[in-house]
Amino acid sequence: MKKTITIISVLLISLSLFSCFPEIDTVPLEKTTQQVFSSQHSIYNSVTFFKIYENTTQEVVSKELGNWDMAFQSAQAGDNVLVNYTVSARAIKTGTNDFSSVDKKTVEDLFDSDQWKFNDPAYANVKDSIALKDWENKEVYLLYRGSTSLPQEAYYKIQFISKTPETYTFRYAHVESNSEIVKTITRTNALANVYLSFENNQLVEFEPNIKDWDLYFTPYFGWYETLEEGVYSPYSLTGVMINNEGGVRVAQVFDENIEFEDIDLNMAKGLNYTDWKGTIGSTWKKIPSIENPVYHMDTAKKYILKLADGNYYKLRFLDFYNDKGEKGYTSFEILVLN
Repeated sequence: MKKTITIISVLLISLSLFSCFPEIDTVPLEKTTQQVFSSQHSIYNSVTFFKIYENTTQEVVSKELGNWDMAFQSAQAGDNVLVNYTVSARAIKTGTNDFSSVDKKTVEDLFDSDQWKFNDPAYANVKDSIALKDWENKEVYLLYRGSTSLPQEAYYKIQFISKTPETYTFRYAHVESNSEIVKTITRTNALANVYLSFENNQLVEFEPNIKDWDLYFTPYFGWYETLEEGVYSPYSLTGVMINNEGGVRVAQVFDENIEFEDIDLNMAKGLNYTDWKGTIGSTWKKIPSIENPVYHMDTAKKYILKLADGNYYKLRFLDFYNDKGEKGYTSFEILVLN
């Protein structure tokens, strides 16, 4: 188990910015190849889903941040419930099963607690790593909706009532409301997760059909390894998650002596693959220093994707800036191996 550092100030302050580094001059970086797919949406303020085909990569859909509050595991076995990692949402146990007793004073009492938990999407399928991991014991949770919510709308209370193989049933309410909403979420095989927004008590479309995407690019609050090996700290990141529920598997080729051009099908078939959602993650770019606040791609890091179509693809990241020098517009190359 990895060691962690708890940073209370980081966990309890709304994070509306996703980098603490100064802006760079708006000078385009030279592209390393012309065979490039460049994202049309900034990874800092959107979640963009991609589908990989033999002869192209296509953007499926791009979603704004903050348009959901809870995500319920759906298509695959499991009953994980997530809070919105794209806006640093967090949750905390209140220590009571009495739903009506949790109110604004509870928020004030727990505001400075170091027990607030967030979701790192890289570990979204790992029960022990999610904020609402003990929801079945019917304890009331407080949920902070994240950095995009207005202060007066930020805190809700949640209590799970029951579940069946096909449904989740729970109650929720704003901490200053005298009324509660009881909601039942029904699973579907078409989606990895079903998403709920507290706004108007509505299910929302967030991710595409489980068969229609392979990767998504996203900002997220996650664990980042510090300068001390094996010690991790919470940090605002930007990175890539795989559709492991849809059959995507990844092998890492981090040998700087292996060139991207030399990776072939025979090599790909001999690698070890993982279904870990955060296999690609955020470390394909090097964190800039204060002295040189420019993201550079880590050219030693290449990825092999084994997809549900039976094909192998090689992936590398080429740039983090668009032609105007704006950061967050990722360029990458994916080629089928045959």
